[in-house]
Amino acid sequence: MTDPERLQLTSEELKERPDLVAVDGLLYDLEGFAKVHPGGQAILSAGAYDATALFFSMHPGRDPLKSELFQTFCVGTHRRTEMDPKYNFHSPFALDLQSTVRKAMGKVSWYAPMGFWVRTFLICTATLFLEYRWVTTGTILAGICVGCLHAQIGLSVQHDASHGALSSNPSINAFFAYGADWIGNSRWIWLQQHILWHHPHTNHQDFDPDASSAEPLLVFNDYSKGGSGKKPVKPLVSWQDYITYAVLSMYGPGVVYNPGGIVTMRHNEHIPESVSKSVFYSKQKPLAYFFRLFYFVRIVLAPWYFSGTPLYISFFLVNIVTGILLTMVFVVSHNFEGSDRDPLKLAEKEKKRSKEEEGPICWYKMQAETSCTYGGTIGMLATGGLNLQIEHHLFPRLSSWYYPHIQESIRKCCERHSVKYTYYPTLIQNTISMLKYMREVGVAAVLAHAE
Repeated sequence: MTDPERLQLTSEELKERPDLVAVDGLLYDLEGFAKVHPGGQAILSAGAYDATALFFSMHPGRDPLKSELFQTFCVGTHRRTEMDPKYNFHSPFALDLQSTVRKAMGKVSWYAPMGFWVRTFLICTATLFLEYRWVTTGTILAGICVGCLHAQIGLSVQHDASHGALSSNPSINAFFAYGADWIGNSRWIWLQQHILWHHPHTNHQDFDPDASSAEPLLVFNDYSKGGSGKKPVKPLVSWQDYITYAVLSMYGPGVVYNPGGIVTMRHNEHIPESVSKSVFYSKQKPLAYFFRLFYFVRIVLAPWYFSGTPLYISFFLVNIVTGILLTMVFVVSHNFEGSDRDPLKLAEKEKKRSKEEEGPICWYKMQAETSCTYGGTIGMLATGGLNLQIEHHLFPRLSSWYYPHIQESIRKCCERHSVKYTYYPTLIQNTISMLKYMREVGVAAVLAHAE
């Protein structure tokens, strides 16, 4: 084992080292480890990054210090400061939750079962057929259907693949993760946004890019409880419950027609330039360019050329429908009445409630209390399991097919530890609660920024 005291880097210094990754206070040779990593070389996307939360969320109950393979590549110490996010992954709730879910799953593999693959085959087959119809007929109905199937690829196929939940074979996960590129996004840009920053730091105002991505047109955070954000657009934000879906529908075109992401290979400011310019990401650019051009030719130009569809329709119809459906599922997940989106505020509450909980907030408690779940098995089939967001955020490496199976066990575990578990029987009820929440925080944001 390499002497861990040989190299010492702060988080700022780590940003200049795309060949290294930090986990739980130690630095590891990422390039060396990627060659033997069971999950494949996708981990090279996590260079210059404190992957502590990512590691423990993807490997529940595992201790990196006890992994001989992991420690073979230890090269130094990560000197964290008060500004770096810290979580507790070994609280009584965390340990009970992990044990509970393992017991509920028994000897069943955590990877996708046959039912998942049957659904995937049906989605992919229907997508190819409807894209053909879109190109050859150019009808509005065909375009809407293609948008719906693209949303299904995003929800029910590439999402699990990007989390490494489809298969123990990293090549299979990688192949289906490119479903993001098929529908006009980028596998790597989406990974940066969702896997590296949203999941490890859910709703953290400083680290989760989704927490403020719609500002200043929409605000998701309750600024009456503190924090700062972009000055909201008045009077839009005061009535944002009426325009939430109209604004979010632009997500699709905003992704498809934003070449900056794949040109820079950088989703947000948290991705260091050293990583976006690394050899690894440089190798990903040609395929990312090809897929984006392929999307443009097949979804935009082909219907115009072969069936005379007006360009103003072929440019926007499919991706707007896709964007509406994708955001419809996600916006209700963390925005609902009584939602306390900021995990830092949850930590302060815990300190006041119990001295035993002082210190970093339990990561599992944060995931459960800043998310909600609606529906059950039927919702799972329609949304790729993303209706069960609490279950997904607690165990992102578990195939979404099994979320209904563990739902009740997780709810009871939350009850045992007085952890809030928010559940809505239907999407409609969740949506109503979300819209009420949006009105509340919209008014609060305007008042908080009043001059």
